Amino acid sequence: MKVFFLLFIFLSVTGCVASRSISSNINPDPAAGDAWRSNLKSCNVQSGLHRQEAAARPPVVIKSVSADYDQVWDDLTTALNNRGLVISSVSHVGEMLARTGKALGQTRPIFSRARVMEFCSAVISRKMMEDNPHYIAFCPYQIMVYTLPAEPGRVYLSYRRLYWGKVKNRQSLQRVENLLSALIRETIETQKEYQ
Repeated sequence: MKVFFLLFIFLSVTGCVASRSISSNINPDPAAGDAWRSNLKSCNVQSGLHRQEAAARPPVVIKSVSADYDQVWDDLTTALNNRGLVISSVSHVGEMLARTGKALGQTRPIFSRARVMEFCSAVISRKMMEDNPHYIAFCPYQIMVYTLPAEPGRVYLSYRRLYWGKVKNRQSLQRVENLLSALIRETIETQKEYQ
C-alpha cells in the first residue's frame, strides 16, 4: 500500500496522475495493470517533454551590472517598496559560507558578498495558491544579489524559475516570474542611470 501511495504522490506532483484510481489491493487486476503501465509510459513521455522545455529555459535567471553592491541592494529594496512590498527576511549566504569555511578548513572565497532577499506579494501568492495550494513551496520569493571575487565591481542578481511538472495553466506562476524579472530589470536600469 505504501508503494502505491508514494507513487501516487510522485505522479501527482509531477503532473502525471493516473486515470485509474489507486486500489488498496497490492496485486491489482492484470488487465487494469496494463492500463496503469500504459498511463505510466505516457507520464514518462510527458515528463520527458517537460524536461526538454525546461532545458530550453535555464532553471535560474542570472543578470549582472557594473555597480556598487550596496547601491544595487538599496535600489532593489526601493523597487520592492514602490510596489507596496516589503522584505520578509534576508539570508546572509556569503557571510555564512566565509564563517563556516574557516571551521571546515576551506578558506577559498566563493563570493565577495552574497545575500538573498526574501519577500512575498499577498495578491499574487493568494492567486497562485488558489490555483494549487502546493505552490506554497515557492513562497517566499527570492532574489539573490552577489559579487564574485574574480569580478570586482560586477553585481549579479538572480532568481529561480517556478517549474511545476506539466501544468496546463502557468499564469499564476508566470506572474511571480514577471514580478521577479521586473524588479531586477528596474534595478539594473537604475544603475545605468547613475553612470
